[in-house]
Amino acid sequence: MSNILKDIAVLLFSAGEEIEKKAGEFKKEREERYEKFEEKLKDKKEKFNSAFEEEIAKAKDKLADFTSKLGFASKKEMDELKKKIDELSHKIDKLGK
Repeated sequence: MSNILKDIAVLLFSAGEEIEKKAGEFKKEREERYEKFEEKLKDKKEKFNSAFEEEIAKAKDKLADFTSKLGFASKKEMDELKKKIDELSHKIDKLGK
């Protein structure tokens, strides 16, 4: 009877070692797959962001062309006009003093 118990104990111990070994292998494989997944995700995100930025730039260009055709001033032109107005206001203030 004691031999049977010893054999069962050895068998259980061996099975436990095998389970731990398989669990370690599974964990390693899972970590490798996760790293590959993260790399793919990063690449996809970069591609998406790049494509999105390109589309935004195209939309801005098209909007600028459209507003120019309608005769609207661009932001650059408005900024230049504001600068000139500020300069003239400053000169008028100097003349008034």
